[in-house]
Amino acid sequence: MRKHLWCSLIASFFLQAAIGQTDGSAARHEKEVEENLHYLTIIKGRPDPGMSLADQMSHLHVPGVSIAVIHDKRIDWSKGYGVMTLGGPPVSASTTLFSAASMSKPVTAMAVLLLVQEGKIDLDADVNNYLKSWKLPANDFTKNHPVTVRELLSHTSGIGTHGGMIYNPDKGVPSILEILDGKPPATTAPVRVESEPGKKYAYANGGYLILELLITELTGKPFAEAMKELVLAPIGMSQSTFEAPLSLAKAAAAATAYDENGTTGYPAAHIVEPNAAAGGLWTTAIDYAKFVIELEKEYTGESHLVLNQRMAQMMVTAGMGPSESIRWGLGVRVGGTPPHIYFEHGGSAVYQCDMVGYPSGDGVVVLTNGGGGGPLSDQVVRSVAQAYGWPDFQPVEHTVVPVDPSKFARYVGTYDFMKVTQDGSHLMAEIPLGSKAQELFPESDTQYFLRDIGTRVIFDVKADGSVTGLEFITGYVHWHREKNP
Repeated sequence: MRKHLWCSLIASFFLQAAIGQTDGSAARHEKEVEENLHYLTIIKGRPDPGMSLADQMSHLHVPGVSIAVIHDKRIDWSKGYGVMTLGGPPVSASTTLFSAASMSKPVTAMAVLLLVQEGKIDLDADVNNYLKSWKLPANDFTKNHPVTVRELLSHTSGIGTHGGMIYNPDKGVPSILEILDGKPPATTAPVRVESEPGKKYAYANGGYLILELLITELTGKPFAEAMKELVLAPIGMSQSTFEAPLSLAKAAAAATAYDENGTTGYPAAHIVEPNAAAGGLWTTAIDYAKFVIELEKEYTGESHLVLNQRMAQMMVTAGMGPSESIRWGLGVRVGGTPPHIYFEHGGSAVYQCDMVGYPSGDGVVVLTNGGGGGPLSDQVVRSVAQAYGWPDFQPVEHTVVPVDPSKFARYVGTYDFMKVTQDGSHLMAEIPLGSKAQELFPESDTQYFLRDIGTRVIFDVKADGSVTGLEFITGYVHWHREKNP
């Protein structure tokens, strides 16, 4: 049965005609992207011919993908691949809705900055000045520095890394105030300040929940209605919505989300992210590309449908981040080297997606309905980067050294959220526990990397050969984790 479904998926791969192609170069770029996906890491000395999008969708169990590529601040081409639901209709780049997950945050940030632009908010004022029905509780961390709107936007508020939870509306969805205070049916801890504001970066969904309350109370309208008036309608994102739950019509137009095996489906009508500001946007690839293009144009002063140039440039100015190379603006991650800076944000909440925009005019939006959609989105971004000659998002070369597999046994075990196993002559890792195991490639006897994620693992090997822990290193974190007994 599963084989039949995947054959159906591949057969429908080329059903969707590209939208927005105006010349042969767009068609050529489209073909290059479809046939030239790469892992994050190229292994030195090994052939790397590239992979097809169709094959990777099958390999990573991703039923549907929607792509819109931006060039010269317009949609160069867009296309839907695969199916909305197994055995169902094909994906359309213009009409099939996907959850944008955390890609909702840049859209929310633009709305907040519009209210700043209109003089209704001071970015550097205490956010409690604007809240009515709830206040962020004061504590020792805030006594000398109350949390500001700017800090909420840039993840520097000191609020803990508060998970964005998905709820089934048939089983009860908490209100904003219930989530803020961690009261049932909310399943997350209260949103509280856990370190001194303004001192460090810590990604915080809870900070955007406070911004959701801020927008609703300042506008006097439900969040979905306010966002439509502030951002979606002015930009022309006519298919997009922050409705929660989706209306019957919108749910019918939405792709079904799937687990990492691509077999268990979660219909859109049963998915609600009540922290809508952080992860509640439903959108199409073309609609979200309109947002990216508008921000690009606002940055260069070519448009001001929502923000003026000064405010758009403020949004895309790098501040703090988890590392020197990964820094955050107001609602977006900012990277690149002037004059070729870019803004970017990913999303992962069963649906997995990514977007990149260069104010100079290029960009891409990739939406998937789960499975291994995260790695696949990254592979598509790298393929677009190569096809269009971007200076960033290129594969990185690593050298793999031979290691005697008999040494792997000492590494096997659990390290907090990570489990290391051996599969014959390969060392494998579940990150996090319970997820599909990925191969760890050796750069030395003790240092390993993942091929499609920017992650390194360095094992702590003692003089007697025992392993007591490891260093877990990404662009965002550097953690030491002890080996469980």
